[in-house]
Amino acid sequence: MNNYTHSNLRNVALVGHASSGKTMLGECMLACAGNINRLGSVTDGTTASDYHKAEQERQFSIHTSLLHTEWLDTRFHIIDTPGYLDFIAESRAALKVSDLALVVAHATHGIEIGTSKVWEYAEEFNLPKIIVVNGIDAENAEYKPILEELEATFGKRFFPINIPTNPGPGFNKALDVIRKSKLTYKTDGSGKYDESKVSGEEEEQVEQLHSQLIELVAESDDTLLEKFFDEGISEEELRGGLHQAFQSQVFIPVFFASSETNVGVARIMDFIAKYASSPD
Repeated sequence: MNNYTHSNLRNVALVGHASSGKTMLGECMLACAGNINRLGSVTDGTTASDYHKAEQERQFSIHTSLLHTEWLDTRFHIIDTPGYLDFIAESRAALKVSDLALVVAHATHGIEIGTSKVWEYAEEFNLPKIIVVNGIDAENAEYKPILEELEATFGKRFFPINIPTNPGPGFNKALDVIRKSKLTYKTDGSGKYDESKVSGEEEEQVEQLHSQLIELVAESDDTLLEKFFDEGISEEELRGGLHQAFQSQVFIPVFFASSETNVGVARIMDFIAKYASSPD
């Protein structure tokens, strides 16, 4: 293990309603980083988080657990919390000692009581939040309805960082708004993907969203907006402005993913490493 300074640490609380996929999301992060060579299963009691016998028997988390991994020269401390309301105090305690709230909601269940409670706690501690909409590979899953529900429920600006192009069973492709490209994920659970150019309607869609993202970021960095219109900017040039806009929650980033198949998770980790804050 490398020695990390505070600036390269990320303390992340995985929170959300029960059965939204938090434990499997943590499992996917470990798989992406190579800490495990295959995904465990909540049903089989083989995940890294649910190691207590009672959790394995009940097939859901009842204790907070701590996972560690490394990504892009950054050390992640991930606190996986139970989702059932009987154990909601565990979520509040985890958020109190974290620097980021990774709020998980299920694509077909929408915003549930547990989602609202952990949001309230994250607001109490003034934490930056990322929404992960999990289960976008479920039957009849769509991305637009939950974006609308998020804004109607919490009254904030939510912005999709990726857009699923084949939601529902078999989901493995998404438009990447930051990179303006299309990512096609492997089906082996590794979290790896191939990147390709977009064309036609997809190109139009991703260009429009990218421009909207720049405008949001420009609320905290006017220089960036000027350069964008003059000559365009790279992901690295966008980085500083995105960090500031995210930390001040000018908008709430939304990622669509499947924690059962490890699709979309690697780019969530990229975002946390590049744009989230350290304990400093």
